[in-house]
Amino acid sequence: MNLLKQRFRDQQHVIAVNVGGRNPDVMAVLASAGAHAAFIDCERTGIGLDVATELIRAAKVAGLTSLVRSWSKDPAVLVQFMDRQADGLVVPHINCAQDAADVVELVRYACGQEQAASKLVIVQIETRQAIDALDEIMAVPGVDAYLIGPNDLAYSMMGQRSAKTPEVLAAVNDAAQRLKAAGKPFGLPGKLNELPDFVASGACMLYYPIEWLLTSALQDLSARLKALSASGPQR
Repeated sequence: MNLLKQRFRDQQHVIAVNVGGRNPDVMAVLASAGAHAAFIDCERTGIGLDVATELIRAAKVAGLTSLVRSWSKDPAVLVQFMDRQADGLVVPHINCAQDAADVVELVRYACGQEQAASKLVIVQIETRQAIDALDEIMAVPGVDAYLIGPNDLAYSMMGQRSAKTPEVLAAVNDAAQRLKAAGKPFGLPGKLNELPDFVASGACMLYYPIEWLLTSALQDLSARLKALSASGPQR
């Protein structure tokens, strides 16, 4: 049993850090600091199959689960990540139950029935169509978790990424409530000041880009240095 799959089944919190670009050396640090999964982002960071393969292998050495977000839901693309031993897929552009079923079948085809049981299938809920079809998507067997994408959902609904309009917030809350009521593990991005809302929503997968970690750490470092400087020379 994939340990991350078991955490999802037990509704335990999972920290998945988007490692950005070609950063294999960060894997050991992330693992030692408490991350559970390396989110290898081939959709937004521009990395290709060769770099993804390097990151998958680095994650395994560090003891992290490797989750690859593809740039496409095309089976011909997804199968390549399975062939390179990714522990799981995060698949964008899932708009209906058939899209989700196709991903589950692709993993079974690529890995075989026995090995497929240890792989993770995470589908993204990031469009108005996905929200409307969520009940049907949740009924597809073999999906391990659902990742709500507020920014892309905002674009789908309002034509502007990151728009936090009442309509977008209501759609995110609606999806979260329905997933929670159905007992389905799901995730959301959540900065430090958003963690209370993340926990209250019932989400268990925290999606956290590595630049957020750097921003928080550097802001804290800067604040500490300013405080020390303001207090005068130390003896």
